[in-house]
Amino acid sequence: MCIVCEHLLYGDHRKAEAGPFEPCPRCGKFASNEGRPCYHCYAVGNTIDGCAECLGIPWSEEFLDAMPEIDQPLVPSIQQG
Repeated sequence: MCIVCEHLLYGDHRKAEAGPFEPCPRCGKFASNEGRPCYHCYAVGNTIDGCAECLGIPWSEEFLDAMPEIDQPLVPSIQQG
């Protein structure tokens, strides 16, 4: 699975743990995607074999290593002349 899918699936799990949310119309387990199925249902159901966390296996080392950079807020660079 690519690290982008891992990041989105990871986010679905964290949002579900954080508190109330509008449930996915398909699974009811994660937050809906503006009334449509969550990324978890979309990805697991259509493009990948399974979510690491749901399968009880660790997230990939590549994803865990990249996560701090992915989650870092975008800061515009200031060019000095």
